[in-house]
Amino acid sequence: MNNPLLLILFWILASCGMPVSNFQDKSVSLLSAERTVWSGGRAGVKGIIYTVKLSAKNNVIVKNLMAEGSKVPFSQNTSGNVIVIQGNLQYKNSHDVNVEDLPVGGSAESTGKKANLKESWVEYTLKNSNKSYRISIPKFSSVETKEELAP
Repeated sequence: MNNPLLLILFWILASCGMPVSNFQDKSVSLLSAERTVWSGGRAGVKGIIYTVKLSAKNNVIVKNLMAEGSKVPFSQNTSGNVIVIQGNLQYKNSHDVNVEDLPVGGSAESTGKKANLKESWVEYTLKNSNKSYRISIPKFSSVETKEELAP
């Protein structure tokens, strides 16, 4: 542990409290869950990229990703025992405020979509089983980017 980067990584993982035993299956555990808000392209088009990392002892096939109450299309990448699930939820902001539309002296309010903090989970099956399992995601941590993300 002479490498400072490994030491920092160790303390980050130790302090985040994941995986919590209540949210674990015997074969799959939640490592991290992140959300990144993006905007770009056409005016008013925004979205959220969800990234979920799971640790799996067996071959796991992810069936569904439910993030903050919305079913999200996703892609799945596996590297060793770590499964990375990345989903993109795009929405159009229908409440865009143009300066020309404001009354004199009016202010432009924030028009960002508020997250619906309903249930979040990943549904999966094991390779040789038809039984579906779910692992709950207690909370997505927000990640700020310095670049604009393309959907």
